[in-house]
Amino acid sequence: MNIEELYVQATGHGPFPYQAVFAESQMLPDVLAVPTGTGKTAAVVLGWLWRRRFASSEVREQTPRRLVFCLPMRTLVDQTELVSRGWLERLGLTEEVSVHSLQGGAVDATWDDAPDRDAILIGTQDQLLSRALNRGYAMSRFRWPVHFAWLNNDALWVMDEVQLMGVGVSTAAQLQGLRESLAVARPALTLWMSATLTEGKLHTVDFKRPLTQLNLEDEDRENGTLSRRLNATKTIAPAGTPFDSKSAKALAAEVIAAHTPRSLTLVVVNRVARAQALAMALRKQASHLDVRLVHGRFRPADRKQMELGVLSRSVSSASERKAPVGQTELFDDVGIDETGSGSGGGFDGILVATQAVEAGVDISARVLFTELAPWSSLVQRFGRCNRSGELAAGQVRWIDVPDDEAAPYEPSDLELARRRLDGLSNVGPSSLPSFRDNDTPSLPVLRKRDLLDLFDTSTDLAGHDVDISRFVRTSDADKDVQVAWRTWDGDGSPPVDAPAPERHELCRVPVWQAEKLVKASKDKACWRWDSLEGAWAKVERLFPGLVIVVPREFGGYDDKLGFTADPKDLPSVLVASGPSPDHDESDVLTQWANRYVTLAEHANDAAQEMRTLGARLGGADPWPLLERAARAHDLGKAHPVFQAMLTARLPDDDARRNAGPWAKSAGGGGGRSQRKHFRHELASALARMAQGAEDLEVYIIAAHHGKLRLALRSRPGEKEPPLAATRFALGVWDGDVLPETSLGAEVVSPELVLNLEVMELGDGPSGPSWSARMSTLRDDWGPFRLAYWESLVRVADWRATRLHTGAQSLDIENVTPFTQAGHHD
Repeated sequence: MNIEELYVQATGHGPFPYQAVFAESQMLPDVLAVPTGTGKTAAVVLGWLWRRRFASSEVREQTPRRLVFCLPMRTLVDQTELVSRGWLERLGLTEEVSVHSLQGGAVDATWDDAPDRDAILIGTQDQLLSRALNRGYAMSRFRWPVHFAWLNNDALWVMDEVQLMGVGVSTAAQLQGLRESLAVARPALTLWMSATLTEGKLHTVDFKRPLTQLNLEDEDRENGTLSRRLNATKTIAPAGTPFDSKSAKALAAEVIAAHTPRSLTLVVVNRVARAQALAMALRKQASHLDVRLVHGRFRPADRKQMELGVLSRSVSSASERKAPVGQTELFDDVGIDETGSGSGGGFDGILVATQAVEAGVDISARVLFTELAPWSSLVQRFGRCNRSGELAAGQVRWIDVPDDEAAPYEPSDLELARRRLDGLSNVGPSSLPSFRDNDTPSLPVLRKRDLLDLFDTSTDLAGHDVDISRFVRTSDADKDVQVAWRTWDGDGSPPVDAPAPERHELCRVPVWQAEKLVKASKDKACWRWDSLEGAWAKVERLFPGLVIVVPREFGGYDDKLGFTADPKDLPSVLVASGPSPDHDESDVLTQWANRYVTLAEHANDAAQEMRTLGARLGGADPWPLLERAARAHDLGKAHPVFQAMLTARLPDDDARRNAGPWAKSAGGGGGRSQRKHFRHELASALARMAQGAEDLEVYIIAAHHGKLRLALRSRPGEKEPPLAATRFALGVWDGDVLPETSLGAEVVSPELVLNLEVMELGDGPSGPSWSARMSTLRDDWGPFRLAYWESLVRVADWRATRLHTGAQSLDIENVTPFTQAGHHD
């Protein structure tokens, strides 16, 4: 299939010239600089699909398996996911290419066990950049390294609407520069997309090479459909109502007077509180109109109700469109009503929004009101009016904002935009003057040392993690916690078996506002899941990325207004029915089996799965070493403590008590470990170290659950050995004996004594310390390759476990863990 045929099948017509160039070029550009509404999403998604599935073998090898679409806000994620699924459906590729959404607290566990499969990952910068920094927001800390591996290897990053990303742009640039300097296991590329990006914003300390850029050419501008869009007329004038931070009544009256029946009127303001006040005023003054409110402080379930019919549309309806509308879909991504109403899919009413609709959102208003904002933001807002040139003229009215109300923007940025608006009468794409904005990276800039420090996922001695929010978002207002409102019996913590917080019930709340709400609650507490203790813990300090559960009585949320911070506003309680959260003594993807599985059988299975991965992925990775690591990864399960745990609940006369050694117990067969925090992977690693294995193999074995990596130390509350002088860590005691153990394929590990000398600092009789060995590995191989290899062994382990579950996959969303019974892997 050539690129022309692919576009025709996916959209109903062929590509624009620049879209064909993007797909067919030998090397992808660094920057795609085309105006809003000219088909960037289609260019990237369909171009990547063609390169991965239909191009020459050389191009396919150079094109990463994962397309990582990074966006500044959740609205864009929903839209991009929708159209991507529609295109895949029309191309018949839904079985070959998967699509996954990462946004607003969603922990998607259906893609990270398939590094050998083509996938489109679409998410917000918070979710994706935090994962790329090995501190994934709203997910199990023990799976951080897997997402870190897959997002920094074999991944094509697309940074879309970068003018809204702030410091995220600098972080993405630095990550790309560090991938190129520290080396990756598979190609990892980054593409920046924006009509207003200046190249200097990308030139960070480790990313200074010349950048290639793809722009529109004359051949593109002469295309009839694209020409109509580029030459759309959008008249502009100041609004008649001056800015008033205390009252929205006058502006509501002007908006109602400007609204044309059977069309969309869009009002974009800069703060959530003003959007809420304006929506309430509009609903009061014009009860006959459909008034919707969209901003980033809604729970997804409530926001979807607001977006229904305005910003969202079902995949099936999109895929059933005929070719003429498909032509519009290529540029609008979900389609704009071509009747001339300019209503964004036929919506009749008024939409009040914040920056949530500023970029890429597929709506076309007949009338647009917008508060003054930085110039790049205004250009994006103008793109929501008469978007495809379907009207003779759209109308834009701008509202001046005084300096003391400039937040979340800088007064100087608003003054610059004010000067640029002076004298403009038309803000259509072809009529906008070209300006050069700030050409330096946003601060702070991620440094190499920061990344290397983040590779170690251990908490500090106080149990705290490194705060990465300064590398993800610029504004303090965008440093959020995720909040779920629930009810439960009693005044204490949620029940230990309560479901993990789920995406549909989580609302993003700025840390400072959450702190005020907590103070106002007085005697009520908010709760987080403590993965180390396997229990709900009272929150003593809020920090960005934290997921908390609060009683409904906390208030602060209205279903139709979103987060209000008013304790009098009580939300409805949304049902959550998923599994309990992950914790230190649980790994859902490796613990579940439908029968007892011997260690030798599981070792054989894991080694075979690693061979299969090697055959599918190819490349120059150390496959023999990885296969050895996969075979030996569970050797430590032969430890008497682990075997006792696996058989604890079997009847005394059950023959399985004296058989084995076992790697897996049947569901419900296991009990609690005699030693709290016992980690069999440490025993495995120490055994292989004693047998002379390379440090790389030792590290990979130790890291295969994400709970032992660079730091080796005891955990609080561990059971100590009888002799006070005996070293101990993670339930393993110095001098423990590991019996002779078969690992299948005639591989036998002899009996040996475990030695914990390496947990001491400095060189000892056993050589360098654990910390020194692992830090040297990180520096020699680089964090990206090291994470990639450890994650391959984890996937081999997951897939080997799946062979004995009777399930097609082990989706963490759908498998009930045995953690409450004390069973662990």
